[in-house]
Amino acid sequence: MNRAYRVALICGALPLLVGVSIFLLWLITRWDWLMMAGIFTLYGGVAVFFIGSIALARFCWLAFRMPELPRRRLWLSTLGCGTLLLSNFAVAGGITASVIAIETHYTVIVHNTSQQPLSGVRVFGGGCEADFGTIPSGGVVRRSFWIQHDGELEFRAVSGATTYSKIIDGYVTNSMGDHTTVTINPDGTISVFNKNA
Repeated sequence: MNRAYRVALICGALPLLVGVSIFLLWLITRWDWLMMAGIFTLYGGVAVFFIGSIALARFCWLAFRMPELPRRRLWLSTLGCGTLLLSNFAVAGGITASVIAIETHYTVIVHNTSQQPLSGVRVFGGGCEADFGTIPSGGVVRRSFWIQHDGELEFRAVSGATTYSKIIDGYVTNSMGDHTTVTINPDGTISVFNKNA
């Protein structure tokens, strides 16, 4: 009886620990293979959930046939283990939603390596606009947003009498995340580095 309960507890805790560990490691490293590991964990977690449910059902069937065991303790044990098993679905859903949100947002980093401050710095296009404000010489500002529809992404800024304007991504669309770095160089030129280009 106790063995079946331990199996049910392990089946509840194991996918939870593995899934959260993979997600946290992915947040830190962004290694692509961890996405596949997460998908395998989701499928494996469903199989382990069924094994755990069967083990919990066996525990209940045996335990409730023994009148000497306190009923309140049995109910609490069963409820706790069942909650642990079911919590895997809530956590998996939260992790999946977080990964989708992270992967579909667009991030722009603006480095001002020129000798003058930049004012009115903004990036716009694809149905959205990000205001970077004023960036001092040597300053770095980062903004993230979600593209709403197809279009181009354009950078604009003013430095003294100079107006900077440049297309930093020729095509963006909703649900397509990316990471672009815009650098205003000391000679006044603009460099653009797109992670997925």
